[in-house]
Amino acid sequence: MNIPVSELQTKLEKQLIPARILLDKFRIIEETSRQASAYTDPNYAPFYYYLGSLVEFKSLVEIGFRLGLLSGCFMKGCKTLRNFFGFQQKTEEFYSPRLARANIRNCFKGNFDYYLGDISDQQFNEKLNKHIWDVVIVNEERDYDFHRMCLDIVWNKLGSDGLIIMDYVINNENCKKAFSDFCKSKNVEPIIFKTRYGTGLVQK
Repeated sequence: MNIPVSELQTKLEKQLIPARILLDKFRIIEETSRQASAYTDPNYAPFYYYLGSLVEFKSLVEIGFRLGLLSGCFMKGCKTLRNFFGFQQKTEEFYSPRLARANIRNCFKGNFDYYLGDISDQQFNEKLNKHIWDVVIVNEERDYDFHRMCLDIVWNKLGSDGLIIMDYVINNENCKKAFSDFCKSKNVEPIIFKTRYGTGLVQK
């Protein structure tokens, strides 16, 4: 299916739903985070809700799962979703998947899988291979090589007309260059939305 770009842009410009309406029922680590500018930004998390409301995808992957807020917003908009896989890169920083799992289960009743580890792990690839995916959200700020590897891996797991959504493609140079180089290597034209950090879309 073709992405309704003009409708999505219109929804962003009109700011039809406040971020708090979408996010306030999600669990977070510290309540003070609800005052953060990223949390309240009208074009950050709501972007995923608007996009979800305009498509009829059945399967979703999120790379950079964290608390599941962005994928959760997408799920609130997309009523056809059946399969979801959340991946979180393991680092030295403490990370607990408990809140993220709870957030997803509060808004999604379909098949839910999760993995905490490295993108090169065999177990990650086994879980990714369970389905042909309709949409992949890449929500990370890492080095160039990580993003290129990530984009190449998920591209091969996308179905016909599958979609990659990559955040930070304006304000993070590693993300920006990796996304641009990837699109050139696949001979596809990306669509860039001027959201909080810059969100890029590319369709297979």
